[in-house]
Amino acid sequence: MSKKAKLLSIHRLESLTDGIYAIAMTIMVLSLPLPKTIHNISSNSDLLDHLLNYSELFWTYLISFLLLGNFWIIQQKLFKYVKITCEKHLWANLGGLLVVCVIPFSSSLIGNHIDYFVANIFFHVNIFLIGMFFLLQCRTLLKHTEMLNEGVDRNAIGRIIKINLVLPCLSITGIVLALFSPAWSPMIYILAPFLTTRIANRTRGDI
Repeated sequence: MSKKAKLLSIHRLESLTDGIYAIAMTIMVLSLPLPKTIHNISSNSDLLDHLLNYSELFWTYLISFLLLGNFWIIQQKLFKYVKITCEKHLWANLGGLLVVCVIPFSSSLIGNHIDYFVANIFFHVNIFLIGMFFLLQCRTLLKHTEMLNEGVDRNAIGRIIKINLVLPCLSITGIVLALFSPAWSPMIYILAPFLTTRIANRTRGDI
């Protein structure tokens, strides 16, 4: 039997998590060029050319937003099983939020230097670390089952772990792809919604 942890309210952690995800998602759009900063635009063709020059920024913004959205959804699914938290769980969550806050930087970095191996590695490692801290949260909940709602068993947490493993695995694949084609490696995350949906259906759990 696990040693009892000092239990704390979960509500403030939920609010903090929602707030940080919302801020990170909002900050990412600030890396996109504003129309009022555009110079030497005299025709529709000039404007189109300008927008195409920033296509990599828009692309990485879309990927990063969807990835953060995916992590947030998984986090909400986990929270619905948790009635209370403890210090270890808080630190695991804060560690995840720490690397979530880095996403706007890594997204802008890869958007401006998508052909560079280092920029791609930084982005993939960022995604990997978010997934790892989430798995640490799950490990803490499995160790301290008294934090779970009544009727929730270890299998429910296990199903969420399987779904969450998709993004860390894709990030590792992205690192390998970056060795050969850095600019194409972020496209690996297009598979994320299909793989998470497939795993969710196969586990047949109400998540």
